[in-house]
Amino acid sequence: MRASALLAILFLSATPTLAEETVHLRVMTFNIWYGGVQVSQAEVIEILKASDADIIGLQEPDGQTAALAAAAGYPYVDLRRHIISRFPLFDPKLGERIETGQTVYPLAGLDSDAPQVWAMVAPGKVVAVGNLHLTSDPYGPDLLRDGATVEEALQGETDTRLAEITPYAAGMEPLIKAGTPVIVTGDFNSPSHLDYTEAAIGLRPAMIAAVPWPVSLRMLAAGFTDSFRAAHPDPVARPGLTYAAGFPWPVTRDGESLDRIDFIYTANATVDASEIWGEPGNPDVDKGFAPWPSDHRAVITDLTVTPVDAPAMVAIEPRLVPEGGTFVARGFLPGDAIWGVRIVPRGGDPAKDTITSVEGMEPTYNRAFRFSTLGLAPGPWDAVLIDEAGTEQARTRFSVLAQGGKPSLTITTPAVKAGEPLSVTWTGAPGFKFDWIGVYAAGDPNLYNYLAFAYTGATLDGSMELTPDLYYQVLDPGDYELRLMADDHYVTLATAPFTVTE
Repeated sequence: MRASALLAILFLSATPTLAEETVHLRVMTFNIWYGGVQVSQAEVIEILKASDADIIGLQEPDGQTAALAAAAGYPYVDLRRHIISRFPLFDPKLGERIETGQTVYPLAGLDSDAPQVWAMVAPGKVVAVGNLHLTSDPYGPDLLRDGATVEEALQGETDTRLAEITPYAAGMEPLIKAGTPVIVTGDFNSPSHLDYTEAAIGLRPAMIAAVPWPVSLRMLAAGFTDSFRAAHPDPVARPGLTYAAGFPWPVTRDGESLDRIDFIYTANATVDASEIWGEPGNPDVDKGFAPWPSDHRAVITDLTVTPVDAPAMVAIEPRLVPEGGTFVARGFLPGDAIWGVRIVPRGGDPAKDTITSVEGMEPTYNRAFRFSTLGLAPGPWDAVLIDEAGTEQARTRFSVLAQGGKPSLTITTPAVKAGEPLSVTWTGAPGFKFDWIGVYAAGDPNLYNYLAFAYTGATLDGSMELTPDLYYQVLDPGDYELRLMADDHYVTLATAPFTVTE
């Protein structure tokens, strides 16, 4: 083995074992309600621990995913999908979105052809995992409850959530057709056609008919199985309601629609069991906790899968590295091949632009190496996985944040005419799935008063044009500011002023 002088001596290694043909996985989906702090984040952590899940998809983590993973004992985190795992996670592409322009909500921060992350559940073997959150309003069952026809409710569903899930499901379909086990967790904000059956009419106020809810139909058309309904086929005997929770059973808020909207969808997998966790005393809850800390119940499914051969993969942890700190490079190369990792400037050629490297690694399951940022200037970098000949096999992106540095926003044209696009760049963003940039009146203290917004694509350092179609209305002449915000929440990370002229 040879390594550059800049490589820290520490390395981590897991001893390889023979992979069984099948692997048993326990998977959880949990909307934790705005970062898990609405009731008790400590209770959220205890539930994550108690779940004994191998892989957990979180919704509404509000930038807390890594902290929750550490507190609950999960070593691997994907901040672009809000997945925590006992198994190593590898991005299938560059570790950040490379497609340009805005996209549908569940694909925010992701490329349309790579909604999944690879979870290496056995040596050299992977499954594909996705996690999503669909738009909440207008909510179909509320429309039915309030007198809308089934056709009107379905049109609203088609215009919102079906438009979101269609490209997401399309991105997973090639994997499913290839025989890859695929798992998608999420808060779909949409019921299932498997629940709104003739037998269930009248069970709840919105159940006025058998309703072919299009989101669940689209997932099944893609090749997915609704894991809870596979384990509990009768929606009357076992409704499996996941919303709303957190209130003494059977008391609910007046007018609240009760439904099963949190799902674990699986493909090329066998469902062994599925449970609902929530508040105690609810006969539809398999395991209760007091206080239950979310307005959603959690779903846990036990699966048996036959994982597929892993591709060449490389990951950097963390993706945003403080100057003077260290980071871990984790790599895998198929075929018992010798491999290495070279650190190059963004887009650099590993044959001539390498700053530091580790090379000549024997094939070892999940081997990782800790690098120092010594010699790496603040800014964007790439980690390149190479084979024994030095040929690039995979690449991922990361950034070094200047010592004492903070995220920054820069507007290319700080004075624009009404209706013109506004160009902005940023550095040092956390890279969460739903990081966003909002347009505000200058000095407005109300963080909810944004006049336009756009997602950053989960990029650490990036740029975009805020085009007129993103604004709710044409800005009047005056003073405004852009704010870099964290993870679909209202935490301001950086600001930049601009003026709109006549």
